[in-house]
Amino acid sequence: MDELKILGTALAGPEPSPEAVDRSRHRLQNVMRGGRAKPRRTRRWIAAGVVVTAAAAAVAYVEYAPDDGPLPSGQQVMLTAADSAASKPAGTGTYWHTKLVLRTGEHTDVTETWIRRDGRTWLSAEPGLVSPVKPRPMIEFTSLDYAHIQRLPTDPEKLKSALLKSYEIRPARDQRPIAVIGLLQSVLSEAPAPPKVRAAAYRALAALPHIANLGRTKDGYRLRISYLNETGSRVDGTETLVVDPKSTRLRVEGWAGFGDGALPVGPSRTTSEWTDRLPGRIVPWKEQEPYIEQQNQQEAGQNP
Repeated sequence: MDELKILGTALAGPEPSPEAVDRSRHRLQNVMRGGRAKPRRTRRWIAAGVVVTAAAAAVAYVEYAPDDGPLPSGQQVMLTAADSAASKPAGTGTYWHTKLVLRTGEHTDVTETWIRRDGRTWLSAEPGLVSPVKPRPMIEFTSLDYAHIQRLPTDPEKLKSALLKSYEIRPARDQRPIAVIGLLQSVLSEAPAPPKVRAAAYRALAALPHIANLGRTKDGYRLRISYLNETGSRVDGTETLVVDPKSTRLRVEGWAGFGDGALPVGPSRTTSEWTDRLPGRIVPWKEQEPYIEQQNQQEAGQNP
């Protein structure tokens, strides 16, 4: 969803040239935003964190840690994470650092952003280079900067309403619940939200009716959220995420269903944390553009 920063938007920079982002990157952009990627019908997914192919998500299921007791329910995992989040101190640091590693076929993109509390932002698309760019929201496709995130409601229902109100995409009424779930996950995986806001986000997710615990893994529990079709008669798609109730970290692993058509996106990972330094050499954004153009050409060759 990061979000994670959406790769295509992150690469836009302050004043990018039209050639900086080619058709392959636009196609990737559309998938991450819930648009079309050669589908036969519109996908129901609304941008919600990181997406991976169904095959990649299925492969990940073998990574369970040894079972040392009965599994809690998916809802119990979320509620335990909520209690842990509420009791943790707020993070400290100068920059909120978000890193997105996204694989498309044989090609891997790494995009990093650093955002200060006053909104000043730096971006790295080429390894080792960091450029100041225009301020951007902490959660993609919203108006939420650092100050807004600190003021988000700590009541689960009010939090959902506030997130949907801030969303720049206007989903259809039947797609709003999925959009809200994605925004809640972004609060937990991409944003420097206060402890009580994180707790509210987990409690809102715990209220979902269909959460299965697939088992333990090295960094928490792997959970599967199932979404029913409009009539509630069958599962129309599933999402897989990993939640560590102790550290309260959440990452979206992937999803399956929600329409037809192949995804040009491979395994991805988003990490975010506070840091006190900007690693790399500070350069104007235009010095990163040749690298992006080269990456685009390589992607175009792999995905003609």
